[in-house]
Amino acid sequence: MRIISRVLTSLRSQILAFTTVLLTVSLGAVLLVVLYNSNAAIRESVNEDMDRAVNGLRSSMESTQTQLINSARVLVSDFGFKQAVASGDRKTVASMLANHGDRLDADLMFILNLDGTVLSTTNHDMPAGSPFPYGEVTQTVRRGNLQADFFVFGESIYEVVLVPVRTPRISAIAGVGLKITRDQIRRMLPDLRVHIIFTNGIPGQTLANNDEWVVVSTLDSLGDVVEAIRSPETFSSAFRVPFFGEYQKYSSRFVDIGETDSSDVQIILADSLDSFYSGYDSIRNKILIIAISIIALAIAGSFAIAHGLTVPLKVLAKASEDIAEGRYTRLTNMSISSIEISTLVTAFKRMKKDLAEREERIRYQASHDSLTGLLNRDAMIEAVGVRTEEKTPFILLGINLVGFKTINDSLGVEIGDQCLQTIAERLKNIASNGVAARHSADEFSVVLESPEEVEKNGLMLLCTRVINKLSAPMQLDGVSVSVDCRAGFIHFPTQAEDAGLLIRRGNIAMEHAITTNTSLYFYQEGQDKVHLKKIKILKHLKETLQNDDGQLQMYYQPKLNLRTGKIEKAEALIRWFHPDEGFIPPDMFIQLAEQTGLIGLVTNWVISRVLDDMVKMKANGVTLQVSINLSAQDLSNEGLRNLIEHKLTDNRLNASEVCLEVTERDMMTDVGKSLELLNYYRDRGFQLSVDDYGVGYSALAKLAELPVHELKIDKCFILKLASQKDDQIIVRSTVSMAHELGLSVVAEGVEDLESQQWLADVGCDFIQGYYLARPMSLDAVIDWVDEYRSEKPTE
Repeated sequence: MRIISRVLTSLRSQILAFTTVLLTVSLGAVLLVVLYNSNAAIRESVNEDMDRAVNGLRSSMESTQTQLINSARVLVSDFGFKQAVASGDRKTVASMLANHGDRLDADLMFILNLDGTVLSTTNHDMPAGSPFPYGEVTQTVRRGNLQADFFVFGESIYEVVLVPVRTPRISAIAGVGLKITRDQIRRMLPDLRVHIIFTNGIPGQTLANNDEWVVVSTLDSLGDVVEAIRSPETFSSAFRVPFFGEYQKYSSRFVDIGETDSSDVQIILADSLDSFYSGYDSIRNKILIIAISIIALAIAGSFAIAHGLTVPLKVLAKASEDIAEGRYTRLTNMSISSIEISTLVTAFKRMKKDLAEREERIRYQASHDSLTGLLNRDAMIEAVGVRTEEKTPFILLGINLVGFKTINDSLGVEIGDQCLQTIAERLKNIASNGVAARHSADEFSVVLESPEEVEKNGLMLLCTRVINKLSAPMQLDGVSVSVDCRAGFIHFPTQAEDAGLLIRRGNIAMEHAITTNTSLYFYQEGQDKVHLKKIKILKHLKETLQNDDGQLQMYYQPKLNLRTGKIEKAEALIRWFHPDEGFIPPDMFIQLAEQTGLIGLVTNWVISRVLDDMVKMKANGVTLQVSINLSAQDLSNEGLRNLIEHKLTDNRLNASEVCLEVTERDMMTDVGKSLELLNYYRDRGFQLSVDDYGVGYSALAKLAELPVHELKIDKCFILKLASQKDDQIIVRSTVSMAHELGLSVVAEGVEDLESQQWLADVGCDFIQGYYLARPMSLDAVIDWVDEYRSEKPTE
């Protein structure tokens, strides 16, 4: 009894009994609480996921419907299309439907007569001559209303938009449709757990018209489709107890999408619950395993702690010396004999750990990006240097995230940070030996393993796969975010022999990809020289703008009024004559100025010089309306207003004597900002012109909204106008359309008398080109206009 009593009252027994009982009770309580709360949390998560899925699907369908509506409106607004419909030219109608469908990737394009008969179609699911199966819809469209819904044609489901065709009265109905496929509906909702079902009923039930059920679903089997459709709308059943019980397989919800009563298409979302159950079971089992393991470890630890005797102080002294010398060695052979020694050892260990972690954190922060955990620029350069010394071939890929600022501005900084962290994780997974870096807010680089056989196509394919992985959509706080990349890469050692040259050329490749809007660019030999030449040109451009040393000059190309035969206008064109480089084409230095932010200085110089030259023209009896070209950056520069107003006042010129030319591309860069400034210039009295019309982002709907006075047809349609029938068709329709919109038309690039005469015959207002006159200096254009007037006494 005495021995038993001593055992029960021993420190070892007390520690063991207390630890075992406490851990058993605590872990049992934790297990019950976790299982109970997991049950409720998962139920709530399922229902919330379904709500988010419904909202995401509706948003995707509304976006698709909007695109279809816009496409259909563009089709029925086409003058040639309406003319073909009005004249009954079915061949032309069919051709235009096919062409428009190809551009839109539409699966179904069709025309109905007012009785609902299919006149022309691009899809066998709706054969020509057949009646449109939804008569109530066609009656609504005949009254001038647009209709958009999901319909069943043949054995397929389509999302269709029907719009009336006015010529000018409603004479037909046009339809544009997208076929609902498994791949398409998966893109609507990328979450692989939530399935989408498009159907016109529940398979297995009888249809009124004896047709077959049509089902398009991301589920693999018809049995799963039926089970999903018949599942409860809201997940609410209790979870099974551990190891027992059956459970609901899907949580399904019908989504109301119909605009008409005629469509019998239904959309069902089905959330697979397998992953929730597997997660629930996994949590439960892991907790049990951890509880058993902890209890076992606690028993073993209790014996070890109770077995300790003393702690040699010399171990602590030796450890202090190691810490002073920067060595954080592990404390060994330590035994604790008293509370004081125990407290000292614990404090010493904490101090050692904190010092080691702090030093490691400092080293880490000095070489890594704090947000993403990737290497920073300096560490990346060092890592690349190490790789080059190893003489192992590799690829250095530089990456720029296009439009990342838009993500930050529109979705918030938190989403933007999560996006960068996701990109970083993807880079870490593909980087060779983890060598990946973040250089700035939206620039990254990564080292990739090089294939044994070095050839361009293979390297391009490898890097393309990397870019595709980085560009894959990501779910961030319930928002689907995608990023577009511009990347450049270089191969070691075939294209550079040392780290400095490799990094510099890699930067050149990436900058080239960004400036040329190329997704992936492979460094080309000799680009070093081109890069250095661009830098040299930019340096000289900035100097000559500041010094105004006569290198930059303004030339003027006259414009002829075809109606009056008078020279009433001219276009101002900048020329650069460098003392060493010779003539530098405007296309080269203007583009570089736009890319580097110098275009504002160039525009300021041009405006100042042109308005001064106009005063000199007037002094010599020449009064012309002069056109000045503006860029997209100029349109966003509100300070430009003050300069123009100041120069007009100083030179006593009227705003109507100046025409501001802006290209289609630049107007569409920021439509809202462009319209604001263009409206200001129009209200102020300036003439406004759309330059290079036809080669940019021609949008008739936007053109009608632009507050411009003039349309300038690009020279690519004019150079061979006399012999090219296609160009004649385009130019004739453009002139007619512009006049309908109240705009005058200028044709640039007129090279021969035949083209000039043809343009006069179709009603073009002004021409300019080498046939009339080349661009000339100020003095030359004054003399030319005087000579032209003397030869044209009727002016």
